[in-house]
Parts: sequence; C-alpha cells; structure tokens
Amino acid sequence: MRSATAILSLIALAAAGCGPMRGPAAQVPAALGPAEVLAAHNAWADSIQHVWSRAGLMIDMPNPQKQGERARYDVDGHLFLRKPEDLYLHGQVMGQEVFAMGMNAERFWLWVRPKVNKVWTGRRGGRGERQFVLAAEDLMSALGMFRIALGPTDPATFDVMPAQYVLTQQREFAGKRVPWRRVWFDRRSVRPVRVDLYDEDGRSLLMAELLKYEPVGRTDVCMTYRVRFYGSQEVDLVLRLSSASLLRPVNPKVFEYRLPPDAKEENLDAESSEEIGTPK
Repeated sequence: MRSATAILSLIALAAAGCGPMRGPAAQVPAALGPAEVLAAHNAWADSIQHVWSRAGLMIDMPNPQKQGERARYDVDGHLFLRKPEDLYLHGQVMGQEVFAMGMNAERFWLWVRPKVNKVWTGRRGGRGERQFVLAAEDLMSALGMFRIALGPTDPATFDVMPAQYVLTQQREFAGKRVPWRRVWFDRRSVRPVRVDLYDEDGRSLLMAELLKYEPVGRTDVCMTYRVRFYGSQEVDLVLRLSSASLLRPVNPKVFEYRLPPDAKEENLDAESSEEIGTPK
C-alpha cells in the first residue's frame, strides 16, 4: 500500500498514490485524488437538504440514578433534519414519548423522561455544548451527510487504503497538529463509512460507523448508524432509519425548544452544571 499525505487545498491538491490491488484489477476502482473525492462527496451531500424518517433507536448510557450502572433505552420514533442547523430525534415506548433530542441555530436539548423527566440544554457555541454527551455539532458531523469545506491553508492529510480513502482534518494544539475530524470513504461509492471526531487536544470524542446505505429516490442515504461517544463515560447509540423521504416537508415547529410538562431543566452553560451521565 502506498499512502499519499499532503496539505489539502481547494486550489491545488496533490495526486494520491494507488493502493495495491488484491484479486482482479476490476475489483478495486482506480484511486481518485483528494479533489475528486471531495467533489464527489460534496455533490452527494448537497443533494440532501432535509430528511423525514421513521427511526428505531437504541441508547446505552450511564444510569443517572445509580453510579456504576448503565441504562438501556430501545425506542421507536422519528428523525427530522433540515440543513444547515436543525435536527430533531425523538422516541416513544407504547405510544408515550420518553426521549427527545433537538437542536436549532440557537439551542440544543436532550430530554429523558423515564425516572428523571429532565432536560439538559444550552446555547449553540456556549460552554455547555462540550459537556453535552451528544454534542450538537458532533452529532451533525456523525451523520456524514454534510459537505466538507477545506480552505487553501487548512491542514489535512489524505490516505489511499485498499478499500477506503481516509481524510484527516487537523488543527493546531500546543504547537503541533492534532486531528479534529477523520472521515473514511468507501472507494467504490465514495460514500462516508466512518467518521471519527476529536476534541481540541486531539483526544477521541466519538466514532460513528455508517453501516448500511439504501436508495431514497435516486439518492443513497445511510439507514443504519452505530455511534460511540467518549466522555467521562461512554454512550453507545444505534440508529436505524426507515420509510425515509428527502421530499416530504418537515414542520418547522418541531425544531423549536419547548420545556415538556413537569420536566426539570438543567442549563449546561451554568457554572455549576455537570456533564450528562456524571453521577450526582
């Protein structure tokens, strides 16, 4: 395997070397360069502007009531997405809503009803967003369907693997470059199959695997995700979409924040707030 590593630029991009062929040459597409991969990805991402979908969700997270134990939630609901900022995901058990997560340009929130009936919320870009175990910015990136913009001086590396292309975007920390997002693209489809995100000093924040694509109209959409969030304690999430539509309109009111009846609210931007999942 030969690996091409270069500072990526939208103006001038180095050509990537080819990985080794295993089996007949026809089984592995000829390697594309970074500019071609980004152009193909962005054209696909731009073709998806909003999503209406049924959703099955499994969440495995620390039990907020019992230190050292974990809680698992299996729910059915919907995922609504409207680019660039709006997302709403909710789940029901036997017709009762037990979980909801939303975000818009101003605010993000997570509501869990069983046992706690509590909402964690904060401002987009505020101090609480990094305490939010399902950070708004991170979850959007994990979906893999947003365009990737690289400026002329943005540091990044591009590697050609036998079955994937790997793009690692970087940032400066303590005088050195550390990763902040790594995207794995399938060489055949040029669709993202994995997204890794890192915090400001290069430590892992989450790993999202995009496991299964299906055509929705003429557009391939990932229908099964497996996501692991790394914080003081891990949170695992499996999301399965069904009956998805890229044309069915989404009611704008679903992206508005409303405090559920009798729910307690914790402002994650407050100095006294703690990371979700941390026992109190």
